[in-house]
Amino acid sequence: MNLNKPKKILVVDDDNTNRKLVNVILKKKNIEVIEAENGSNAINKLTPDISLILLDIYMPIMDGIQFMQNIRLKNPQFSSIPIIVLSTDDTKKQKALSLGAKDFITKPVNPVNLWEKVSKYL
Repeated sequence: MNLNKPKKILVVDDDNTNRKLVNVILKKKNIEVIEAENGSNAINKLTPDISLILLDIYMPIMDGIQFMQNIRLKNPQFSSIPIIVLSTDDTKKQKALSLGAKDFITKPVNPVNLWEKVSKYL
């Protein structure tokens, strides 16, 4: 990992507390965090230098499933960015993985578990 330029991770979650928690965990690892409160907002913040997306499933305006479908169909240049889904709902795991998510983390987020999974894709 290049220590001079931090990796960028897009954290997409409608819950401000969850975004802040993930932000604190990642900043300790020299990760630059970009936050979005829903899938629509996240699409507007996507750039080619984002290394990973952490994505909630249940959000207003555009949820995580719709976001992944949108990326695949309308924004193929971003479809290679790994996505890890964060959700309290295990029943969405298969759907998320079938849409291209690389991994799934059940909330509440465990900092050690989060970093183990994130570091695999950076």
